[in-house]
Amino acid sequence: MNDTLHTATAEPSMSEKAQLTQWRDEAAAAASEPDLRERVRDLTARALHERRMDLKELREIVGAITSGVGSGLVERGGEMKEGLKQAVSGLDDAVSSAAQKVSYTLREAADQGREFKNNELKASLEQLRDLETQFVDTLKQTASESGGKLKEELNTLSEHLKHSGTRTGEQVREGLQQMASGVKATTEAGREKLSETASTATGRLAEVASGVLEAVSEALKRQSERLRS
Repeated sequence: MNDTLHTATAEPSMSEKAQLTQWRDEAAAAASEPDLRERVRDLTARALHERRMDLKELREIVGAITSGVGSGLVERGGEMKEGLKQAVSGLDDAVSSAAQKVSYTLREAADQGREFKNNELKASLEQLRDLETQFVDTLKQTASESGGKLKEELNTLSEHLKHSGTRTGEQVREGLQQMASGVKATTEAGREKLSETASTATGRLAEVASGVLEAVSEALKRQSERLRS
């Protein structure tokens, strides 16, 4: 998996649609297995590894796997609520692990004051910050496209996660906070060694630090608003 986040604009190609269908089918088959959480986690991790880690790709992957599990649970019959809970936990496990890898890569880049073309670092920080919201919104979107008991249970589950939070959200906030601390320390160290030849690099570090701190502030603000709602 490419450990940075990118913005995708093109519609999925035929091969990409076929791949999404394959993941949906695998998720549906997993619904009949006792270790549903682990199977969904592994399937999601593999999908994220095979596709670039951007918000558009994430929505498609989470949507396809959730839809597939839902279809499998409907076909199997039995307890829908517990099955969806296990499946969403598996999704959350995989997405939070991916967020950890992305935040580590971005933290390294930020600590080194590495330049990103077209504000790539800032955009990646903003996308990482919004990862939890996108994850929960995708579950809600899948619910809206479903029917019957599946729709009811997915809506209930997504509302619960919206207020209680996810492992993905915890990982994102932890990663951003660590990134902010590291960048602040690097910037302060750079200022102590400031010279005419280092002024440009130090200024770039300050810009990166500002972007990281803004992303952290926004993430914590959203968490606080969620808990109050």
